Amino acid sequence: MTAQGEDTLAYLTEANPDFGWEFRAEDFVYARLAEELTAAEARLAGPDRDQAVDRIVSLRLAVTQHATYVDRDGKSWARCFTCHGANGFPCSTMRYFTRMWCHHPDYRHGWNETLDSPDGPSDWTHDMLRVAARGGFRNDFLAGKAQGKTSPSKGDQVT
Repeated sequence: MTAQGEDTLAYLTEANPDFGWEFRAEDFVYARLAEELTAAEARLAGPDRDQAVDRIVSLRLAVTQHATYVDRDGKSWARCFTCHGANGFPCSTMRYFTRMWCHHPDYRHGWNETLDSPDGPSDWTHDMLRVAARGGFRNDFLAGKAQGKTSPSKGDQVT
Protein backbone atom coordinates (compact mmCIF):
# COMPACT_ATOMS: atom_id res chain seq x y z
CA MET A 1 0.00 0.00 0.00
CA THR A 2 1.29 3.48 -0.85
CA ALA A 3 1.87 6.21 1.68
CA GLN A 4 -1.02 8.13 0.14
CA GLY A 5 -3.32 5.11 0.58
CA GLU A 6 -2.24 4.81 4.21
CA ASP A 7 -3.03 8.51 4.74
CA THR A 8 -6.51 7.98 3.32
CA LEU A 9 -7.11 5.01 5.61
CA ALA A 10 -5.77 6.98 8.58
CA TYR A 11 -8.31 9.72 7.86
CA LEU A 12 -11.07 7.16 8.00
CA THR A 13 -10.25 6.21 11.60
CA GLU A 14 -11.37 8.01 14.71
CA ALA A 15 -7.74 8.16 15.86
CA ASN A 16 -7.11 10.88 13.28
CA PRO A 17 -7.81 14.37 14.75
CA ASP A 18 -9.44 15.41 11.45
CA PHE A 19 -11.80 12.42 11.42
CA GLY A 20 -15.32 13.67 10.74
CA TRP A 21 -14.35 17.36 10.79
CA GLU A 22 -16.98 18.14 8.17
CA PHE A 23 -19.77 16.91 10.44
CA ARG A 24 -18.83 18.69 13.68
CA ALA A 25 -20.99 21.80 13.25
CA GLU A 26 -24.05 19.86 12.16
CA ASP A 27 -23.54 17.22 14.87
CA PHE A 28 -23.45 20.08 17.39
CA VAL A 29 -26.70 21.55 16.03
CA TYR A 30 -28.52 18.20 15.82
CA ALA A 31 -27.47 17.40 19.40
CA ARG A 32 -28.80 20.71 20.71
CA LEU A 33 -32.08 20.26 18.80
CA ALA A 34 -32.44 16.72 20.19
CA GLU A 35 -31.96 18.10 23.72
CA GLU A 36 -34.57 20.79 23.10
CA LEU A 37 -37.02 18.31 21.58
CA THR A 38 -36.67 16.00 24.59
CA ALA A 39 -37.34 18.94 26.91
CA ALA A 40 -40.31 20.12 24.82
CA GLU A 41 -41.87 16.65 24.68
CA ALA A 42 -41.52 16.33 28.46
CA ARG A 43 -43.88 19.27 28.97
CA LEU A 44 -47.51 18.67 29.74
CA ALA A 45 -49.74 18.54 26.67
CA GLY A 46 -50.98 21.88 25.48
CA PRO A 47 -50.39 24.69 23.01
CA ASP A 48 -46.98 25.67 24.48
CA ARG A 49 -45.70 22.11 24.13
CA ASP A 50 -47.06 21.82 20.59
CA GLN A 51 -45.54 25.17 19.60
CA ALA A 52 -42.12 24.20 21.00
CA VAL A 53 -42.18 20.82 19.22
CA ASP A 54 -43.28 22.44 15.93
CA ARG A 55 -40.47 25.00 16.19
CA ILE A 56 -37.84 22.30 16.71
CA VAL A 57 -39.19 20.12 13.89
CA SER A 58 -39.08 23.15 11.57
CA LEU A 59 -35.51 23.93 12.60
CA ARG A 60 -34.50 20.31 12.02
CA LEU A 61 -35.89 20.47 8.49
CA ALA A 62 -34.03 23.72 7.79
CA VAL A 63 -30.79 22.34 9.26
CA THR A 64 -31.08 19.22 7.13
CA GLN A 65 -31.12 21.37 3.99
CA HIS A 66 -27.64 22.61 5.01
CA ALA A 67 -26.15 19.34 6.22
CA THR A 68 -23.08 17.73 4.66
CA TYR A 69 -23.99 15.93 1.47
CA VAL A 70 -23.12 12.22 1.60
CA ASP A 71 -23.60 10.21 -1.60
CA ARG A 72 -25.01 6.69 -1.95
CA ASP A 73 -21.52 5.24 -1.47
CA GLY A 74 -21.18 6.98 1.91
CA LYS A 75 -18.63 9.49 0.59
CA SER A 76 -18.80 12.96 2.09
CA TRP A 77 -18.65 15.70 -0.51
CA ALA A 78 -17.54 18.19 2.19
CA ARG A 79 -20.15 20.64 1.03
CA CYS A 80 -23.65 21.62 2.02
CA PHE A 81 -26.59 19.77 0.44
CA THR A 82 -28.14 23.10 -0.63
CA CYS A 83 -25.47 25.80 -0.98
CA HIS A 84 -22.85 26.17 -3.65
CA GLY A 85 -19.36 25.20 -2.56
CA ALA A 86 -18.28 28.86 -2.78
CA ASN A 87 -20.33 29.56 0.36
CA GLY A 88 -17.68 27.90 2.49
CA PHE A 89 -17.96 24.82 4.60
CA PRO A 90 -19.77 24.31 6.80
CA CYS A 91 -21.99 26.74 4.88
CA SER A 92 -22.85 30.10 6.42
CA THR A 93 -26.36 28.91 7.22
CA MET A 94 -25.13 25.93 9.25
CA ARG A 95 -22.66 28.20 11.02
CA TYR A 96 -25.47 30.60 11.95
CA PHE A 97 -27.53 27.69 13.29
CA THR A 98 -24.62 26.82 15.62
CA ARG A 99 -24.72 30.36 16.97
CA MET A 100 -28.09 29.73 18.64
CA TRP A 101 -26.07 27.90 21.28
CA CYS A 102 -22.93 30.08 21.29
CA HIS A 103 -22.75 29.87 25.10
CA HIS A 104 -22.72 26.07 25.08
CA PRO A 105 -19.33 24.63 26.14
CA ASP A 106 -19.04 22.64 22.87
CA TYR A 107 -19.57 25.71 20.65
CA ARG A 108 -16.53 26.65 18.54
CA HIS A 109 -16.11 30.38 17.98
CA GLY A 110 -14.42 29.72 14.63
CA TRP A 111 -17.79 28.65 13.23
CA ASN A 112 -18.87 32.31 13.08
CA GLU A 113 -15.74 34.30 12.36
CA THR A 114 -17.69 37.02 10.52
CA LEU A 115 -19.77 37.69 13.65
CA ASP A 116 -17.41 36.74 16.47
CA SER A 117 -14.26 38.44 15.16
CA PRO A 118 -12.40 40.66 17.67
CA ASP A 119 -12.82 43.42 15.06
CA GLY A 120 -16.58 42.91 15.09
CA PRO A 121 -18.84 41.76 12.27
CA SER A 122 -17.62 42.10 8.69
CA ASP A 123 -19.20 44.61 6.30
CA TRP A 124 -21.20 41.86 4.60
CA THR A 125 -22.44 40.59 7.96
CA HIS A 126 -23.44 44.15 8.97
CA ASP A 127 -25.47 44.35 5.75
CA MET A 128 -27.13 41.00 6.42
CA LEU A 129 -27.91 41.97 10.04
CA ARG A 130 -29.50 45.20 8.76
CA VAL A 131 -31.61 43.25 6.24
CA ALA A 132 -32.64 40.76 8.95
CA ALA A 133 -33.59 43.53 11.38
CA ARG A 134 -35.80 45.11 8.73
CA GLY A 135 -37.58 41.82 8.03
CA GLY A 136 -36.01 40.88 4.70
CA PHE A 137 -34.67 42.34 1.48
CA ARG A 138 -37.99 43.84 0.36
CA ASN A 139 -38.45 45.80 3.59
CA ASP A 140 -34.80 46.89 3.52
CA PHE A 141 -35.28 48.19 -0.02
CA LEU A 142 -38.55 49.95 0.88
CA ALA A 143 -36.80 51.64 3.81
CA GLY A 144 -34.28 53.02 1.32
CA LYS A 145 -31.36 51.49 3.19
CA ALA A 146 -30.24 49.09 0.48
CA GLN A 147 -29.15 51.72 -2.05
CA GLY A 148 -25.40 52.12 -2.16
CA LYS A 149 -24.73 49.25 0.24
CA THR A 150 -22.77 46.08 -0.33
CA SER A 151 -24.80 43.58 -2.29
CA PRO A 152 -25.39 40.36 -0.34
CA SER A 153 -24.16 38.52 -3.43
CA LYS A 154 -20.75 40.14 -3.03
CA GLY A 155 -18.29 40.58 -0.24
CA ASP A 156 -17.05 38.13 2.34
CA GLN A 157 -19.91 35.62 2.49
CA VAL A 158 -17.53 32.75 3.08
CA THR A 159 -16.95 32.44 6.79
